Amino acid sequence: MIALAGSQHTSPEQSGFRPARHLRDTELYRSAFLVATERHALEQVVTWSKRFDPQKDIICEATDADDLLIVASGWAYRYSCVSDGGRQLTGLVMPGDVANLDTLLFDQVTYSVRTLTEVTIVALPRGEALALADEHPGIARTFTGMAMVENAISRKWIVSLGRRPARARIAHLLCEIGVRLGVADDTEIAFPFPLRQEQIGDVLGLTNVHVNRMIRQLLAEGLIEFCDRVLTIPDVAALRHVAGFDASYLQMDRVIDPAARPVVEPA
Repeated sequence: MIALAGSQHTSPEQSGFRPARHLRDTELYRSAFLVATERHALEQVVTWSKRFDPQKDIICEATDADDLLIVASGWAYRYSCVSDGGRQLTGLVMPGDVANLDTLLFDQVTYSVRTLTEVTIVALPRGEALALADEHPGIARTFTGMAMVENAISRKWIVSLGRRPARARIAHLLCEIGVRLGVADDTEIAFPFPLRQEQIGDVLGLTNVHVNRMIRQLLAEGLIEFCDRVLTIPDVAALRHVAGFDASYLQMDRVIDPAARPVVEPA
């Protein structure tokens, strides 16, 4: 089982949560690849759910992994540290994401996961998840699709780290978060934004001073607004232009017929 640092998980009865109810709040459950019988099958195998406080490690690097941890609500992030104490954020885990999708196939995680806000986690045992993927093509396609989107996000972050100037890096990250939260539009949008400047820097490879300078510039240009931990983008199209942002890699507007199964020829 994954080590839940500083906390022990509880059964549904002990925690007061009903795992299946929290599962229904996730993108995994709402996947366009799934049919009703597959959603029901997922509901039957989740084992527990639990709420975690902010700034708590819920997965520790190099620990054994038995459960897929699905974020039903709240934000978390994946991170790795280097020998001099530096930290790189390697992924934001948003509502509906699986915090450790590679656990599906690999015994140990190669990163840690820490909560950013209060987070509710739903656990899906690895063995049951693999069995369901073997039996249900929609579940297999859902896991594969989630992995592909994670890889696409990582590629865009690499481009930001290597080629985008600081102002465009921050703009691109903000645009991406808006789309992932499902609030993206070509006009004004607003959403909770719990990331601090230090964490933005750990995502984008920038110092706190540089992040502060670029955010002040975006504020002065009227491209973003902050108030009470809520980010407002008054003109989404304008910020996307600054970022060179194209949302297609996030696959949020895909239309899929879950009943369109591959045809298997009889032996």
